[in-house]
Amino acid sequence: MVVMTNRYDKIPDHKVIKSAMQQELTDKQIEYVESAIKRAALRNEHRAYVDLDSFNPNQKIKLVQVLSNKGYQIEKNSNWHWSLLVNL
Repeated sequence: MVVMTNRYDKIPDHKVIKSAMQQELTDKQIEYVESAIKRAALRNEHRAYVDLDSFNPNQKIKLVQVLSNKGYQIEKNSNWHWSLLVNL
């Protein structure tokens, strides 16, 4: 019986999956975007580069919404799945 239980432990819990599918950005992701924007501003750059590797599709959408609501313009490019350029 113990062997069977361990096998089934590999299936992720529903709460974990639902959480991963949510749009909400993690504190770490918010800190990363904040840092990228501040770093670009301090360097007097006109764009901040944001790598999206740690963002799921829903979080990417949420990030674009948040940045747009804050007045930032996102530079659209064909590679947007992996990164964003935020115009400062």
